[in-house]
Amino acid sequence: MVSKIHLNGPNDSIVDILQGKERIVSYPGTSQFNGRGISACGLAAMNFARILSDLIYIHGQNRMLDLLRVITSKEVIQDIISICSGWSGDLHLDVEDIQQIPLFEKSLKHVSTRFGPPKARHFRHTLEHMQTLSSSSTVIITRPPEIIACTLIKGSDTDVFVIFDSHPRTSYPAGAGIILNISIDQAVSRLVSILPAADSNLLSLSGLQWQAQLLNHVSGHIFVSNGPPADMRGMQHTVVESSLAVLRLRAEVAGLTQKNERLAKENETLEGEVQRLDDALSVERKKVVSLRAPSKIVQDSSAQHFTSLPLPSRLSNGIAGPSRLARSTRCDAGAWSSPYDTVKEDIGHEWGLDSPSSAVALKLQQSFDVEDLQLRDQMRTLAALLPHSFSCVICMEEQPVDNSVDLKCNHSICRTCIRGHICSKIEEHRFPVLCPVCMTEKDNRQPAVISGLLVQQIGVDERQYAIWEEMELSQLSVLLHCHKCQRSVPVDRQEHDESRMLVCPLPDCNHIWCKACQQTFIIGGPPHSCDGTSELDHLMKQRGWKYCPNCKTPVQRDGGCSHMTCISPGCNTHFCYVCGKNIVRSALRSDIQDAVTAHYRACKLFDYLGV
Repeated sequence: MVSKIHLNGPNDSIVDILQGKERIVSYPGTSQFNGRGISACGLAAMNFARILSDLIYIHGQNRMLDLLRVITSKEVIQDIISICSGWSGDLHLDVEDIQQIPLFEKSLKHVSTRFGPPKARHFRHTLEHMQTLSSSSTVIITRPPEIIACTLIKGSDTDVFVIFDSHPRTSYPAGAGIILNISIDQAVSRLVSILPAADSNLLSLSGLQWQAQLLNHVSGHIFVSNGPPADMRGMQHTVVESSLAVLRLRAEVAGLTQKNERLAKENETLEGEVQRLDDALSVERKKVVSLRAPSKIVQDSSAQHFTSLPLPSRLSNGIAGPSRLARSTRCDAGAWSSPYDTVKEDIGHEWGLDSPSSAVALKLQQSFDVEDLQLRDQMRTLAALLPHSFSCVICMEEQPVDNSVDLKCNHSICRTCIRGHICSKIEEHRFPVLCPVCMTEKDNRQPAVISGLLVQQIGVDERQYAIWEEMELSQLSVLLHCHKCQRSVPVDRQEHDESRMLVCPLPDCNHIWCKACQQTFIIGGPPHSCDGTSELDHLMKQRGWKYCPNCKTPVQRDGGCSHMTCISPGCNTHFCYVCGKNIVRSALRSDIQDAVTAHYRACKLFDYLGV
């Protein structure tokens, strides 16, 4: 059963929560969108966890009704949402980044992170894990681009689930919503309705497969209280740290502003150069237009000469002259030569015509051809110098090609994204580091591997690069520790795997030990055995001790006759200590006496000195 608490509703609605009814609390104007924080749902969720942990500490577990009345009050919800008005950016903040600011780092402690699909089974496992914790806890659930929170309040009699959502929904269209219930089933059902799984048809689209996978996965960061609410001194310390963080951000903004101004000036210079080249091209085009008119006059004049002058005897056919002229023009036009050279040659040599206007037009045309070639070369050079861009498949932002990295899988990733991925894997000591996009592809069985050269190029710090070199070295070597000299040195991994005994490679140490049992080898001693059987056998032969011929129990005679009885329970073996042979295996006295008498007729029962 679900109902809503009105703005001035009775306190009986709070009592109904403890009786198993779900309640939704919402006040108009309390949505994150009422301020400027259109992407501040993560801030609101973390602020909800911080304020609730303080309220739980103040009211305790035995005053559940008072605690729920305070949580559902309009003042508390407005206090939670008020942090959204301070964030005006469109960038969605990650929970890890938000938790690092002093306000939340001092009050909340990160316990664990759980990943899975936005389905009832995953949400149930997360809430059941929270129930195993010793104190109240809050899980910040992220399904990009939405972030909500769910708090488990541990009471003396019953636990209460409190879900906080800063986005308006159908159940609470006018503001943020707080859903309260004591049933884990109701809490799971509500989480599934707020963050439903992505449509299977959307996941099957090849073009949106990677983006759709983000919609079909959620992360849950579980936090507990980091102690009592901060006092005045603690708040002052938090304010100082926050102020220093703001100053650092302002310094970064100032640096970026200066860089932006410098790039703007360079852009203006390039635009001026492009405009100058456009003007020069426009002037050359005007020259072409102005040359077309004299060229037409020259062609008309040439035609008149063709018709007025008598043709030579070798061109008696009237069609032969124009036909040869057209054929010559077609052959030379593709080689950047002017057709007027052919006209001048044909007319001037065959009919003796030498027109001054025709010569001027030909020179101008040749000059234009040279300048046109130069302008075309300049345009191609400028086009090659213009920076190209690409879209990063992780952050989805347009980046210059110079900011991309070269991977064998040819995925377009910017340097910032790949640096963050590599640094996180180095901190986790994960090796090898694979392409993050290849890892999201289900059918990709051979993801690209990040090379050491790329790690050097992206610019990790010295500590991280030392860790990277250590992980690279671990592929080919093993760190060997000598128990004698108490020093460690890397050795070849293949040689280490194939060796049965290990030798300290340091020149001033000759320690040798077994790789399996770590026991020291004795030079010149008996063959080594991890269970000690070889050493024991050598010692027994050296001391003259005997084994029981039946159960192989070691036996040492400390005096008396050579007739020995095995001490092992149930063995009942009698043997001779001199020759080691079995006399009899029996518990009957008569059998033992007869066998002993028969054996020592040929063997010594007592050892006498000098005999």
